[in-house]
Amino acid sequence: MDRDDGKNMIAPEGFEKLCEKLGYNMEDIKPMILLWKLNGVELGTIEYTGWDTGLREMKAKNEDELQKAINDTLKGFDKDPAQFKAFYRRLFDYLLVEKQKFVSSEYATAMLSLVTDKGWVFAKFVEFLEANKDDVKVINRDQWQSLLEMSRVIKPDLSNYSKDDAWPGLFDRFVDWFEQSSNNSAAADAK
Repeated sequence: MDRDDGKNMIAPEGFEKLCEKLGYNMEDIKPMILLWKLNGVELGTIEYTGWDTGLREMKAKNEDELQKAINDTLKGFDKDPAQFKAFYRRLFDYLLVEKQKFVSSEYATAMLSLVTDKGWVFAKFVEFLEANKDDVKVINRDQWQSLLEMSRVIKPDLSNYSKDDAWPGLFDRFVDWFEQSSNNSAAADAK
């Protein structure tokens, strides 16, 4: 691994080499799971203490065991919503730059694209962000975390969504966009 200027860290370049060695595409979810399981401190950066702790917790002593642990974690997300929630929440931290409290919608879109199979709302919210990239510039932690909750409690037809509930204001815009795009699709299908 590449040390980051002797600071007892694996630098992003070293993390990328590790992912390459494991056969992981950097635009896939597995590098993010690996970073999370190795207690990454920021995107692509792992302290050696986190490395040691993570490998020990995963009981991984070689590359094959590490790959198995990452695959098992990915499969386990469907069976253990609490584990996915912990992972999802940490993703936001990896996107933060400096001491900001928000992430660009561009970065949020890229990260949310990794989890679109984990709930109906993620793919639709990615579409919403892409369609509104000129208006929606940033996503804050509350919006990020509320999106996961929305994926769990709101039906895909939005029949149980209420603008009177305590959702972030951006979600009202999302719901309006969703309903309008659904109506446009239905009208196009009727032609």
